[in-house]
Amino acid sequence: MPVLIPNKKFVSDLEKFKNQKALRKKIAKAIKFLQENPPHPGLRIERIVNDPTAWSARVDRKYRISFEPTLFLKTGTPEWSSQLKLLRILDHDDLYKTPR
Repeated sequence: MPVLIPNKKFVSDLEKFKNQKALRKKIAKAIKFLQENPPHPGLRIERIVNDPTAWSARVDRKYRISFEPTLFLKTGTPEWSSQLKLLRILDHDDLYKTPR
């Protein structure tokens, strides 16, 4: 299981949703899957094209979490058991424009 390391922007983004109980529950579920099994099919992880090391995981149809694996295999695939830096929680379009 990877250790998840949230950055300041991630924590700030999470604070913005403090009054949205249903969305916070979905975020918690996505984070749990990310910690227990990063390649879980429900997360629909994918690379962020305009950032060479950032990836995204689905929270719901609108929101995604961006993260950065700390280790990569020689093939370029993340080492999923290594630490993951949590970068942002934004709606899909905004996240793909500014993943950090």
